[in-house]
Amino acid sequence: MSGQMADVIVVGDDEFAVVEPTPETLFDPYAHGLSPVMSHTANTRGVLARYKVDEGQLLLSDLQVGHVDEPPAINGVDPSTDEHAHVWTYLGLDLAIDYSGDLIVGADPILELYVHAGFAPVWHYERVLALDFELGTEVAREDRSKEVAHYREEHDDDDQNAFERFLSAIKLRFTSEEE
Repeated sequence: MSGQMADVIVVGDDEFAVVEPTPETLFDPYAHGLSPVMSHTANTRGVLARYKVDEGQLLLSDLQVGHVDEPPAINGVDPSTDEHAHVWTYLGLDLAIDYSGDLIVGADPILELYVHAGFAPVWHYERVLALDFELGTEVAREDRSKEVAHYREEHDDDDQNAFERFLSAIKLRFTSEEE
């Protein structure tokens, strides 16, 4: 499998890759009448989303979807396409996302750690934020870059079990501090 393109989220003036949760957790294309098909080897799921946090609200701002036929309008926005491709683009959706939970995002990827397969794990980013949402409203935000840097120094990149424990720890510690 090729390295996969991550969904992105704009927080302030910065763009981050969405690391956790899985992409379909935030936006379900099937619930909006879409039937995505692979658009290229770096996007096997056929959907690429761009989110933003605007005045504390989580919004889907833009969307690209691989689709055989013209897909339906979403939030009153019709898609556009290149006549030679089956990739359709929605710009300016501003669709409210009623997500509740942690959102782990990363910026400034470390190129030496790049692996040409799947999605990049959280420790492959220099800057990491944990965002907490309740029904699409941001209720907390913390910089987790130091914890991720410490993890990167202490663990082998191939230690999947350690990664799962680490990801759980930054989520639980983040949410438990707010409770």
